[in-house]
Amino acid sequence: MRRAALAALLALALVASAAPVAAHGNHVEVDSQHSADGTVVVEAVRPLTDGFVVLHRATDDGDIGDPVGHRAVGFDDGFQQNFPVEMDDDAWADWPANGSLWVVFHADSDGDGEFDPGTDERASAFGATTGQSVTLAKTDRPANVVAERAQAQQTATATATVDAATLPEDGFLVLRTESGTEGRVVGSKALDAGTHENVSLDVSPDVFTENQSTVGLYAQLYGDDGDGEFDAGDRLVRAGDSPVSTYFLVWQVDEVSATTDGPVVQTPGDGGDVVTPTETSEATTSESGTSESATSVPGYGVVHALTALALAAVLLGRR
Repeated sequence: MRRAALAALLALALVASAAPVAAHGNHVEVDSQHSADGTVVVEAVRPLTDGFVVLHRATDDGDIGDPVGHRAVGFDDGFQQNFPVEMDDDAWADWPANGSLWVVFHADSDGDGEFDPGTDERASAFGATTGQSVTLAKTDRPANVVAERAQAQQTATATATVDAATLPEDGFLVLRTESGTEGRVVGSKALDAGTHENVSLDVSPDVFTENQSTVGLYAQLYGDDGDGEFDAGDRLVRAGDSPVSTYFLVWQVDEVSATTDGPVVQTPGDGGDVVTPTETSEATTSESGTSESATSVPGYGVVHALTALALAAVLLGRR
């Protein structure tokens, strides 16, 4: 009887660890990208306190170096997506073609609303700094992808929505099951150069298996080789050696909840294969996992799983 109860408890804990949840606060999500003017598009910010999203130049050893730009964010702002932060003009003037950049959340330690590098400390979670290291390419045209949300997006059909994609040239937005060029392509859409918002893509239905209703996908950018078809001749857009892409979760459900936060994925867009470019929007606020960038904070799902295993071990020990 006790063994059955333990098995049920462990299964419940592991299911909870796999469910779509909001990540920890005072945290940033950002991916490698191109910038034409020193603006860095931070994909998501989750503030638990008033503070600042700060750009840091990486040291020769890859550590967090001097600050080169920042933008204030408040606790009352809540979760924010597509959050642009401008690099200081002097820093951008001598930025290399492909430079290493840290994006870090700093708490407003003294509460004065001004970023003070010597006073406003870097926030931490699980004993590590809440920041990420990415490659920022200095180019004539920006390139970035935004799909991270506070929770996994829901879909009642085999579709997924990328909230924003900026292409430096005519090409394709592509969904893969793994990073780089290793994963299987499960969706693609032709897009003109420029910024596109709320791009809906059909996804191969077999991505959603019977025992896995939540899947992680990589949204990538490709340049067209001139034939207008996505094929092996098209070029993956990179910043240095890093793909310009993002990782996000899609949760297949029987019926999309009416209270779902953020854009809801239900049916493919009816605007044809090409989405008309729009002006890059300011940060959007929503009350609604893991990127390819280097990060110093472990994922929430891992922590939940470890907690479940620890709980099982304790109960077994008591037997």
